[in-house]
Amino acid sequence: MTTRGVLYVHSAPRALCPHVEWAIAGVLGLRVNLDWIRQPASPGTWRAEFSWQGEPGTASKLA
Repeated sequence: MTTRGVLYVHSAPRALCPHVEWAIAGVLGLRVNLDWIRQPASPGTWRAEFSWQGEPGTASKLA
């Protein structure tokens, strides 16, 4: 059985963005490159979203 979902990063400082990608990659077992865009509600931060597929329990590991 496969599960799927969308991970939303609402706000992260630029220095943290590669670490977020690394953590997601560690859970999913594949390379992750998010499309980061500026977060207008919080200057100096970035936001992204990522659609994923995985085994049951993946959402809790991502959280």
